[in-house]
Amino acid sequence: MKQIGGFFTYEPLPETENHYLENLCPPGGSLRFFMSGRCANYYALQDICLTDTRKVAYVPVYTCETVLAPFLKAGYELLFYDVSKDLTPIFDEKVLDRISVINLCGYYGFCSYDRNFIQKCSERGVIIVEDTTHSIFSDNGIDPRCDYVVGSMRKWIGVPSGGFAIKRKGSFSLPVLAPDQTHLSMRSMSMRGKQQLLQSGTPDPQAIQKFNDTFWDAEMMLRRIFDSYGSDRDSEYIIRHYDFEQLKQRRRANYQYLLEHMPEHPQITVIFPVLKEGAVPSHFTVYAKDRDMVQSYLAGQGVKTTTYWPQGPMVDTEGHGDADYIYSHVLSFTCDQRYGTEDMEYICRQIEGMPEE
Repeated sequence: MKQIGGFFTYEPLPETENHYLENLCPPGGSLRFFMSGRCANYYALQDICLTDTRKVAYVPVYTCETVLAPFLKAGYELLFYDVSKDLTPIFDEKVLDRISVINLCGYYGFCSYDRNFIQKCSERGVIIVEDTTHSIFSDNGIDPRCDYVVGSMRKWIGVPSGGFAIKRKGSFSLPVLAPDQTHLSMRSMSMRGKQQLLQSGTPDPQAIQKFNDTFWDAEMMLRRIFDSYGSDRDSEYIIRHYDFEQLKQRRRANYQYLLEHMPEHPQITVIFPVLKEGAVPSHFTVYAKDRDMVQSYLAGQGVKTTTYWPQGPMVDTEGHGDADYIYSHVLSFTCDQRYGTEDMEYICRQIEGMPEE
């Protein structure tokens, strides 16, 4: 049975550097690599705290708890903005005189937030932090007015450390901590082990599960220990040499195939039904009427799906009906560069055969 999804492994790399992140950093700016996106986010917030005395952050009600944790660790009060069911942020201008930082996200590679509001934030001196973990490869994935760009490559490629932070005006001055070797070794061992099993041609599902368990143990560990941990040399090399142009082309092609061939099914509603020019999707994301059933059925057919994100303890969706629906129904399929048309066709066939209730 075909197996689609799961965490990334190591891949062969070209010798030439891609200069991708360097090209996103303006002259006079500063780029640093980190162990993860939340480490990068926390480091950027520490830099902001050197001058931010108000420390009130405007953050999305639909987000990952690992996005919010750095704000709390840095001592910020959180104000939440709403998000509609089509994953468009809903800003309230009444907060402009109260907030000092705004966190932006282009969900799953699709940026739909109000650029005029961001301009007003900039004019008021609000620091704009764009978390590009989902949108780093989309043409409009970085607002030209943003002050800090943070994110992670871990959802895109096989890399032990994946975090990055760009300060678009001025240099970072705070020290970066050495990466946690226990966390990195757990991730690297999982990636290497899964890679070898897949190359064997007849991977043992139980052995793969063992590496999967170690991989997620490392993730849970990071949630406990995260700090301004820097990257390791191997991870920097991977990020600097990966063929991102091939990645972008393949993801767009896979997404478009799923759009055109996904069977109509009462359980599935596609959130982004149009692949706009220049958008590079991180996943093919839908709403599932009965998510537990859909995930369980597809897992039995070898199609792994992911929930981004479970509702974290820092988020209260009372009064945020759309956000509550999102958390309860959102589901992401893989459409990444490891797979091709045949794999996307397989996903569509499994959905076609899925029970309606």
